[in-house]
Amino acid sequence: MRALTCLAFLLVATSANAQSTTTTVNRETHTVTTTGSGYAAVTTQTARTATSTTYTTTVIKTGGYQPMGAGGYKPFSH
Repeated sequence: MRALTCLAFLLVATSANAQSTTTTVNRETHTVTTTGSGYAAVTTQTARTATSTTYTTTVIKTGGYQPMGAGGYKPFSH
């Protein structure tokens, strides 16, 4: 579980454009979910043996690129 937490913090630290992030650790399902501006990342423990543990991280884009902002392009305020 420490590795999941470390992976989540590493993801948060390396996200360049994220202004606000939320990290949730679920010990029952062995997942760490990090959400930020335009993305969500889920790290899940997929396998565990006596000598190793395997994790999978999935990054999901939650918002589209909006160069004009959330309101879009409005020429002459129309």
